[in-house]
Amino acid sequence: MEAPAKIYLTEEKETLLITLYAKAADSHLQNSILHDTYSDELLKQIDYDFSKFKDIGNNVIVIRAKEFDEWIKQFIKENEIITVLYLGCGLDTRINRINPPPQVNWFDLDYPEVIKLRKTFYSDSDSYHMIESSVTGFNWFAKIPSDRNTIIIAEGIFEYLEREEVKTLINELTNYFPRGQIIFDVMNSFAIKSGKEKLKATTGAVHKWAVDKISEVDNLHPKLKRVTDLPIFKSRYMRKLPFGVRFPLSILSIIPAYKNMIRLLRYNF
Repeated sequence: MEAPAKIYLTEEKETLLITLYAKAADSHLQNSILHDTYSDELLKQIDYDFSKFKDIGNNVIVIRAKEFDEWIKQFIKENEIITVLYLGCGLDTRINRINPPPQVNWFDLDYPEVIKLRKTFYSDSDSYHMIESSVTGFNWFAKIPSDRNTIIIAEGIFEYLEREEVKTLINELTNYFPRGQIIFDVMNSFAIKSGKEKLKATTGAVHKWAVDKISEVDNLHPKLKRVTDLPIFKSRYMRKLPFGVRFPLSILSIIPAYKNMIRLLRYNF
């Protein structure tokens, strides 16, 4: 693998480096949650100043990824021959962590400049495909078969869209894919306001869609049937965090605004 000499990404595209850093850092911990050593390998081949990402909710990123990984594994186990569609994949090494059987058809989708970078480390195969497009472009649908149960992953991307954009995207997804599951996360107003300046200073990105009532998500489309609503601080993987991190978070999670800062959602359709 030959990494580019320098990375030039802006706004929400640059945030993929935050999640990569978080997973790489986790792999060095004695009580690692993801054990994602490949993320660390990628990190070492990228010329970028990652030091500014040392305090941007890395524990939350790792826990979110682990919960989603387990939901995807469960879907694969229950359905076997499926399509996986990962929207806004960035440089996530989820395909390595899941290691799906060959009958699973996996599609990773992101902006053209992101996929160009991703192709430095990955190659298409009979069962693995990378698609260059923004999630709201919609021309990419034609590149994905719709004849299988499909699990759609939208990890850390809906926050960067307006509510109406999310609604339109979910409408397109549920119309094109006849059945499946969609998993994603939402942030409340408190979380978005709290992290606004830090996020803008580090990447220039802006969170737009705040969800304070889960009914707002339930009503995005009549085909959506909620399976799971998990406040991230209630995740079973919180117990794997170092005590010095876990204890203050557990105290803060008693406060409603903190408890529902980030919620992990799973819907059947």
